[in-house]
Amino acid sequence: MSDSHIEFAQTSSGQLSLATLQAERAIYRTFCNYLFFVDRDKQYERACIECFKSDAKITYHMASGSALIFHGRNEFLDYLESHARPTTQMSAHVLGQSRIHWINGKPRISAYITAWHWLSANEEAGDLRPADWTTIGFAEDDFENVEGNWLISRRSVKPAAGLVAAGSAPPELPL
Repeated sequence: MSDSHIEFAQTSSGQLSLATLQAERAIYRTFCNYLFFVDRDKQYERACIECFKSDAKITYHMASGSALIFHGRNEFLDYLESHARPTTQMSAHVLGQSRIHWINGKPRISAYITAWHWLSANEEAGDLRPADWTTIGFAEDDFENVEGNWLISRRSVKPAAGLVAAGSAPPELPL
């Protein structure tokens, strides 16, 4: 039975349950891959291409003022390359509570993410220094199956509580 004929998140049969479980594992893997690629050597291009649909809508409310809204993965990649790469030496995203739920047959992952940031401006202090600032975000990603790959079609990230959890926020917050 192909994915197009399966109504995910329905558990009336073993086959549907297995298909839902397989889809959820692939969704979780894509979600975690994005964080891993961003943190490992700032692989922004790989993160965007392998994890987002080309026309994804991406919204970040993680800075004071209005939200940053990106229309498509290329626009988001341009931002990461022009803002995050020059200002951030390293980052570490730690996934907290997460869950996948199905809304009208479409999957959404909701998760808390603690993001630790080391700024390039303080690089001379060494790689083993404490993080310059930390934030806790709440992410919600909607997914679509594109040619057998579960990709993020919509992302919304906002502070879980307060803009900065520890440290001093830089003048312009990189993602």
